[in-house]
Amino acid sequence: MNVPYRNKKEVLLPLALFSLLLLVRFHSALLQGGRFMAEEGSIFFEKASTSSWYDALFYSYGGYLNIVANASTLLAFHFMPVADAPYLTMAIALLFQLCAPLIILTARDAWLSTFRVRCTVTALLLLVPESAEVSLHSIHSQYHLALCCGLIVSMATETGWRESLRRILLFLAPLSGPGGVILAPLFILRALVDRSRSRLAECLIINLSSAIQMLFFFHKFNDRVYNFNFCDFVLVFLSRYIMYPFIGFKHFVVHAGHHLQKMEMAGDTPYSLVILTLLLIVLLAGILARQAMRDRDAREAVWFALAAGLHGSASLYGALGGAVTALPAGCAERYVFVGQSLFAVSIACLSVTGTRTIRKICAYLVPIMLVMGAYHYVATGKNMLHGPSWWGEVALWRHDHSHALRVWPAEPEWTMHLP
Repeated sequence: MNVPYRNKKEVLLPLALFSLLLLVRFHSALLQGGRFMAEEGSIFFEKASTSSWYDALFYSYGGYLNIVANASTLLAFHFMPVADAPYLTMAIALLFQLCAPLIILTARDAWLSTFRVRCTVTALLLLVPESAEVSLHSIHSQYHLALCCGLIVSMATETGWRESLRRILLFLAPLSGPGGVILAPLFILRALVDRSRSRLAECLIINLSSAIQMLFFFHKFNDRVYNFNFCDFVLVFLSRYIMYPFIGFKHFVVHAGHHLQKMEMAGDTPYSLVILTLLLIVLLAGILARQAMRDRDAREAVWFALAAGLHGSASLYGALGGAVTALPAGCAERYVFVGQSLFAVSIACLSVTGTRTIRKICAYLVPIMLVMGAYHYVATGKNMLHGPSWWGEVALWRHDHSHALRVWPAEPEWTMHLP
């Protein structure tokens, strides 16, 4: 069942607040000329400054094409003064980061019929995931596009400009990274279930774009181990999807994650924790299946969870250093960001659509996620929120063109060379 489209204020005000909180979080960069983040500066912007527009736009790095990062840095180099170039890439990244909350705020799904629920889910997208690493820079816009894919495949199709926007995002996502490619098979399954023209169109778009990525740009990247260690995957779920959002006081979670990592690397797997976590996963899967059978509207929660599990597992498989690197909280946030986000939305959906008991349980879980998310939002490590002054680095480069400009983060040090 669809609900009527709401007024513009109920969309624009939450988006404005979402943007303001993000910009305040990274005020240190905004007051110093903006920032380039790691490969965004040392690889992509440097490539834009030394290559033709064609080579820079279709440059494949890390094993895949990232069209958003390529285009953003290319535009920043050619149309902005060097001292202000990061402002453009940050602005483009902000627009892509707003797409997921925009999808939620403009959706007409029945469980999102109240302004309170839509604002709650928008807050979850801002606060619950470990998002500092993937915020406001173009190389990780791919994860926000993957999140949009997870939302689109799980929710009812739209009409007009909302559906057109979704199709644009579905085309860009696979061309910006493997996240969209990972979720493409889920669109085939959803198209077979729904058998609607809109769903078929979405399926064709994302799979066509995925085929272009895989056939023309994807290649093996030697730094990726492509390792599947089942126990590592299960323990990452425990550390990052259970402990972090629900009992995630930073010192405790970080310490527990490092301890699990040391045990795994030493070959001393805590099998009791693995078994308990597996039982919890089976229990959650059973609850989702039962809710979906009882209420049609609750089926969206199942799709959110499927998308979360699929993207989270595939990300860990392709993680640099393997899944074991993602055990400690705060490390490798990009590999769990999409999964955490969709998992949180699934719980929020059940808080509205589930049976009476499940609604009550999820009604407690959602505030816990918001409180823990707000705590981590404030307690994020300084390494992601502070870095070298871009204006200062440009001043040094103008004085000496051989100077290697430092970009974020400060540790480990990343540098770029400009002609």
